[in-house]
Amino acid sequence: MTTSPESPVYAAILEGIGLREQGRPTDAKALMEPLVADVESGEDAFAKVFLAHSLADVQEEPEDELAWDLRALAFMDELTDQQAVGRGNAGGKNALLPSLHLNLAEDYRRLGDEAGAHRHFELGKAYLEALSGDAYGDSIRSAFAAWRSSS
Repeated sequence: MTTSPESPVYAAILEGIGLREQGRPTDAKALMEPLVADVESGEDAFAKVFLAHSLADVQEEPEDELAWDLRALAFMDELTDQQAVGRGNAGGKNALLPSLHLNLAEDYRRLGDEAGAHRHFELGKAYLEALSGDAYGDSIRSAFAAWRSSS
């Protein structure tokens, strides 16, 4: 997902992602969790999806990661194509679905639910064409290829 940090919420989420990428998931979680109440009570559907998707990646337990990823997917119902495009996703909200479904596939795999994993892999694969030809799109397509080869 791409976004610009024009608000403190987006800046904090991006900082949390940076901390996770530095191998500091506990610090990332501590930074992002206090945002949940305000973000979820707000009207910015993209922020809801972005925060839940990001919080999923810093959970210690696979059940908690699954819960956050399912939450992100549920918030997709509130998101419009226009909002997603406005956040730098040229393919609209459909361009977010491959990443969300691939994360869910991995969650279900870790929990031993191969049927659930396969279902979400296929759901995400169906939206790959919505991805742009940029670095983000390339990284998601590569992740799908790697996941498929590990099955």
